Amino acid sequence: MSESPYIFDVTQDNFSAVVLENSVRLPVLVDFWAVWCQPCQLLTPLLKRLAEETAGAFVLAKINTDQEQALTAHFKVRALPTVKIFRNGQAVEELVGVQPESVYRAVINRYQAKASASLREQAEAAWQRGKRETSVSLLREALALEADNSELKIALAEKLLATEQFEEASEILHNLPLEIRMQEPASVLLNRLEFVKLVENAPATAILQATVEANPDDNAARYRLGARKFLESDYAAALEQFFEILCRDPKFADGAGRKGLLAIFNILGSDNPLVSAYRRKMFALLH
Repeated sequence: MSESPYIFDVTQDNFSAVVLENSVRLPVLVDFWAVWCQPCQLLTPLLKRLAEETAGAFVLAKINTDQEQALTAHFKVRALPTVKIFRNGQAVEELVGVQPESVYRAVINRYQAKASASLREQAEAAWQRGKRETSVSLLREALALEADNSELKIALAEKLLATEQFEEASEILHNLPLEIRMQEPASVLLNRLEFVKLVENAPATAILQATVEANPDDNAARYRLGARKFLESDYAAALEQFFEILCRDPKFADGAGRKGLLAIFNILGSDNPLVSAYRRKMFALLH
């Protein structure tokens, strides 16, 4: 019988239920110990206290190595005390010897399932079911728990962008640290926002198309047409418009043709055949 809801004496018979099954929900610290081991007499009370203090942040599974020699051999325990951390059915980390309390607290925090992670999973599930407002609300709730979590901010910005809440999406993305803004996926979302800004108050696609056909040198109209085509997911047509600008006037709007191409390259990814084709065309033109 368990001495607390969070502390268990583990044998080969209950190892799967106590350690493997619980590790799907939260970290399990498996304490390999022995009666004759003096350092174990220091560590076990410390771990028990942490288990009680954190009230369910982790499960403490105690294995008496003299009595459970098969488990001890299976997990290749060669020194005592040894603490193995299990998560999602696997041993993910090992601590040998008695460590400072801060080390055990850190490892618990590292593998603890956070409420924000659960909310993000719910948000993605809601989004897949078409419940977009619910998804956005769940991401806001997750951010309230972890205000500095850049991944959550990017996830929320992506959903806001998809639901045409452009101003808030822009504010979130531009307030990210520079090194994060420069990398995917934030850089991709920022590129998308640039195309959104380009078509703000712009004529419809058909009008822009007619303007360009009537005056092929109207790079301003062509630039907006490229942005319209991109937002309509007509990537080939968008790339062609930006490439045409690069051909006609490489310096137009501070290199807008080249920048438009590079932005789409970043969004579509280097494995996309269109990207490969237009990279070659751009290289041949510039060199």
